[in-house]
Amino acid sequence: MKYSLIILVVIASFLALLSYYYWDKTLAFYFSKNPYNLHSIFSYITQLGLSEYYLVPSFLIYFFAKKKSEKLSQGALVLFLSVALSGIFIIIIKVIVARFRPPALIHDNLFGFNWFELGYMVNSFPSGHAATAFSAFVALSLLMPKYSKLFLLIATLVALSRVILGVHYLSDIIIGGAIGTLWAYYLYKRIFKGIE
Repeated sequence: MKYSLIILVVIASFLALLSYYYWDKTLAFYFSKNPYNLHSIFSYITQLGLSEYYLVPSFLIYFFAKKKSEKLSQGALVLFLSVALSGIFIIIIKVIVARFRPPALIHDNLFGFNWFELGYMVNSFPSGHAATAFSAFVALSLLMPKYSKLFLLIATLVALSRVILGVHYLSDIIIGGAIGTLWAYYLYKRIFKGIE
């Protein structure tokens, strides 16, 4: 698992760099025109990237199942911490790099990083929704491998929704998704594997 995670980091970093230099702007302009009226569909899908949908239920399951089922409570803890810690990590990076969001490119021709700035228009990188979706659904796929393909499909659609809705670049969701995946794998191995 260790080497597969290293490979994931290398591939995600490489794809994000390629995207930054070759695909980000093109995709931002393309989806700013709302092709095929995709915004109406993906505005619902993107809601699955909100962390409260995972944090609140997983915390309650952990709390109430603690004395009844160690496996269930520890699984809920993996889900809770995966989403929470990846979210905190994402916020720290956002503040440091302060990347302009796609609307800043579309309307003001601003692209790149503004370093240590706060505000919605300069917190594009990495995508928090992508990190939340991948941390949650990768954790769930590890806990319930039977449904892993479905979980990973949902995570991918949530991440792509951010690009389609014009609020993130492709490189944002690649790195956000990788961060969420790494936290989920790490916490699953540290917390859940020990009780199996």
